[in-house]
This record gives sequence, structure tokens and C-alpha cells, in this order.
Amino acid sequence: MLKRRSGTFGCTKEKYLIAFLLGFCTMLFTVLPMMFTEQGYFIYYGDYNAQQIPFYSLANDAVRSGSLGWNWFTDLGSDFLTSYSFYLSGSPFFWLTVLLPRGLVLHSMPVLLAVKHGVASLTAYAYIRRFVRGKNAALTGALLYSFSGFQIYDIFFNHFQDVTAFFPLLLIAMEENINCRRRGFFALTVALMACINYYFFAGQAVFLVIYYLFRMRCSDFHASWRKFFGLVLEAVLGTAMSAFILLPSAMALTGNYRISQRLTART
Repeated sequence: MLKRRSGTFGCTKEKYLIAFLLGFCTMLFTVLPMMFTEQGYFIYYGDYNAQQIPFYSLANDAVRSGSLGWNWFTDLGSDFLTSYSFYLSGSPFFWLTVLLPRGLVLHSMPVLLAVKHGVASLTAYAYIRRFVRGKNAALTGALLYSFSGFQIYDIFFNHFQDVTAFFPLLLIAMEENINCRRRGFFALTVALMACINYYFFAGQAVFLVIYYLFRMRCSDFHASWRKFFGLVLEAVLGTAMSAFILLPSAMALTGNYRISQRLTART
């Protein structure tokens, strides 16, 4: 049975900064040798070179020029918001690069990758610390999360790590809503995750239902029907707040003829 530790967030001696720095520095030191050999760039095989680098470059040019509508440089032309909502449009990390001088954007990508790992380690530590006595145990779990096989393998899909960096916040928000009656945090977190990536958001919604069903059997999870419906309401509100990016994406997907097509093999 999981036992939630209260008062964690008010403690000034927690290792939040260490958790972030360990995740950040470990990834940064890993990619530094490759950056030195590639004149400050991080080059990786497959979709990282073919998609991630060109996408960051194109999206930065689009934002800086104010071309957020129809983009002629994507395929034969496509809507910018819906085309990149799976990749960059809702990513807080991408929007940080817009603040940089244009010449530093591609050089910042490996540093940004390290930041993502640092944030993943930080949020995972904050979640795990609620259930363990030892800070080092929570720190170990946070690093295992930040540098799991999924994380390291999917470096060439580095927009996946935008999701994993903030995912523990969903679990924290649910715990805070049910056990501490903190209102609004869950709705905001739902909105954030929906904006970052609609595909992963669907999976997270299913996971949260399963998580709730398991946690409601624990004595330290003070669930009730009233709290449950309040949680559902916040989930709906959070989803509604992200409608500006979810609805155009849904319309683009459902309007694609490939949705109704089937690939069949004929002998």
C-alpha cells in the first residue's frame, strides 16, 4: 500500500534542485562530445536529423515572421498549428527557443534536451517523494524515470520527452485534489498536457482512470463520489482550455481521407 507523505512541498531541505541538476548535467555531459565534433550541433541518426532539426528551424522561422496560418513549406502546404501540434506547437520547450537569437536555435537543441531530462527528474522526484521516506530513494527513482529505456531510445523523437517531462505533474495534481482539496491545479495540468501532445494525452487519460481505480483502494487516498465528480469537472475544464489546439487538430485528423482508407494485400 502506498503511503503519502504530507508536507513535502513545504520543506526547504528537499533535493529538488539536485534532482534537476543531475538530470540536466547527465544528459548534457553525454551529448557534449558529439557537439564538440560537430561544431556545436548535436547530430543524431534517423528522424532526429530528418524531422526534429528541420521542424525546429521551420517553426522558428514561421513564428518569427508571424506566419502562423497556412504554411507553404510543409509538404505541399499545410496549416501550421495543426501540422505541428503533435510536435512543437504546444511545447513550452519549443517556445523557449523563440526567445533566442535565430542563429542559436539549432545549437540550443541539445541543451534543451538536457533541460527536458532535468525537468523529468525534478517532477518525478516531487511525485515519488510523496510516498517514500528517504530523499535519496526518491532521487534514485527520479533518475531511473528520467533515463529510462523509453527516454533514451526516443531521443530521435525528442518531442516525446516534452510529454514525459511534465507527466508526473498529472499524478501530483490528482493526489493534491483528492487528499488536499487543492482546486484548479488538476485542470491546469490537464490543459498543459493536452496542449503539449494530443496523442499522448489520450493515453494519459486512460492511465489516470486506471491510476484512480487502484489508488482508491489505498487508505491514504481519501476518495469520495463528490471528489471524483469534482475531479471529472476539472478534467473537462482543462480539456476545454486546450480546445484552441485540440479542436483544429481533431478537425485536421478527421478530415484526412486516410482515416477511412484501408490497406489490403491482394494475392
